[in-house]
Amino acid sequence: MISKTKDGKEIYRNSKIYMPYPARFGRTDVMGRGPYEKSGMIRDTGLPPLRTIHETFEIVYPYEDIQEGKRSLRKLLSNDMDVEIRLLYVPFGEINQDHLVWKIEKRSVTLD
Repeated sequence: MISKTKDGKEIYRNSKIYMPYPARFGRTDVMGRGPYEKSGMIRDTGLPPLRTIHETFEIVYPYEDIQEGKRSLRKLLSNDMDVEIRLLYVPFGEINQDHLVWKIEKRSVTLD
């Protein structure tokens, strides 16, 4: 997920991985290399089929602190931002941004 201001300055970048983490012989937090070592689950963060998953990301709008006498004020530098979310499927290997993109969602957010 990437968030940018209207002039292209990046405000926020975050990524999340959804996959089950099988433990080696069901005893440690080390992931096993093959099915013969994967006998237990320490955490399941996979995407379940036919179920919608909601995620929350808190993005802070860019601001500047201004001193007015003894008071400190915050002024927003931009009221608008563009948010782009990419959902990728990576079965094996390295993440390639153009490889197996399931969905791209772009939205514009404005504070009024």
